Amino acid sequence: MPAAGGLVRYWRQSLQFRTVVSTVLVTVLVLGAAGAILVQRVSTGLLEARQRSTLAEAAAGRSIARTYADFSAETDPERVVEELVSDLASRAGKPPTFDVVLVPSAATPDMAEESTNLVSADSIPPELGQALRQADSTVWMYNDIRYNDDRSEPGLIVGAPVNIRGIGQYELYHLFRIQEVQRAIALVRSAVLGVGAVLVVLLGLIAWWFSRRLLRPVGQAARTAAALATGDLSRRLDVRGEDDMARLGRSFNTMADSLESQIVQLQELSEMQRRFVADVSHELRTPLTTIRMAAEVLSETVALSDPRSRRTAELLNSEVERFEALLSDLLEVSRIDAGEAAVEVEDVDLVVLVAGQVDALVPLAADHACRLELQGPQACEVMCDPRRVARIVRNLVVNAIEYGAGKPVRVTVRCADGRADVAVTDRGAGLTAEQARHVFERFWRADPARTRTLGGTGLGLAISREDARLHGGDLTVTANPGAGCVFTLSLPRRSASQPTAGGELEASTAT
Repeated sequence: MPAAGGLVRYWRQSLQFRTVVSTVLVTVLVLGAAGAILVQRVSTGLLEARQRSTLAEAAAGRSIARTYADFSAETDPERVVEELVSDLASRAGKPPTFDVVLVPSAATPDMAEESTNLVSADSIPPELGQALRQADSTVWMYNDIRYNDDRSEPGLIVGAPVNIRGIGQYELYHLFRIQEVQRAIALVRSAVLGVGAVLVVLLGLIAWWFSRRLLRPVGQAARTAAALATGDLSRRLDVRGEDDMARLGRSFNTMADSLESQIVQLQELSEMQRRFVADVSHELRTPLTTIRMAAEVLSETVALSDPRSRRTAELLNSEVERFEALLSDLLEVSRIDAGEAAVEVEDVDLVVLVAGQVDALVPLAADHACRLELQGPQACEVMCDPRRVARIVRNLVVNAIEYGAGKPVRVTVRCADGRADVAVTDRGAGLTAEQARHVFERFWRADPARTRTLGGTGLGLAISREDARLHGGDLTVTANPGAGCVFTLSLPRRSASQPTAGGELEASTAT
């Protein structure tokens, strides 16, 4: 079975193998049908020719037997029968092509029976004798010719009723040997088989050679395309000649040159963009620090002033904090794009980590008239970067509070043998299928006109998904309009420890 599976897999993968096998199979079918028809026609022709000659010889022998002798008192009937059989047998030639058997009919049972060359009368099938007596004319059939020395060979037996004048009614049988005909048929059959086998092999080799020449550029193109897909932009096809394959190769190389140019250009633009974001973020740190210090001084100065000045100071501090969060997110995005994001994993109890984030957000939930609910096992050990996972959980819960329309938000921890999940469920307005496909894009918002109360940067979900994938996990969303959203963080456990046995932990914090 493994060999059959490998053959099926090779059949699916190799176009050359399918071409050669299909050509060989079609050739075998065509040659088999043509060979069978040819052998059948040749066999029929040879047998019909032998039948015609045997029937003509049998008719001539019957005429001779009818006019052979007149009976007289001095004539011995047995001697007459012997001489008749001898005369008929002399027509067979040397070596003889047929034998003669003369059998008395039922009307003359006392007459002598005579045959040539030790031929046994048992060679005459009973059904042939019965058919001869019923038809009273020439009949024939194929049957083995048996000899008194226990030999036998295939033959054609022709029988006819004959009345030997003066002696009585006999049944005259000519037993024609058809071994030569069968040898000729076997020779034709073996020749057809031999020629067919040679043609099948030759056509298979020709199909293999042509398919190899035709498909070799295709295989080279596939390997070159695979190399280009892996980032080896220098690979090109070796083009020779002026035929269609050569034109295809040149077109492929032109396409590869264009792709290489565009990819290099995009890489340069991406690198410039990443460096620009990183440089701007770093450069803005210093003035932002100065602005924060000035805002703090301003807040202390206007603490006892009029309410409008105090509100202005509060707004200034809020926007500075938001600006700092945006810079932090931009720096994190630049590190992720550059492949420099480091994951410092350690053995963490995911339930404790999630519970800490939920507890820290209870005041925020209270401000939005929202209740946080936590469900999960007693413990769930996971190898992860606690800072990144905590940031993911915090971001999901904050979004659920903001868009949950004041309804309870449930945080569920599920722990299995190979992975752990954290699901955050809200009962807000939800998302459409089209919105759900874009929710993890940078700076994307489901509704640009929707009021943002918590000052998000538009990068939180994008960074959260990248953090999840840095752990070998993922962050997904399930949503329906009007039914809320479920964001699920999946993490591989990669820990030898198992979940602690015990009951479910259910915590509910009400505002």
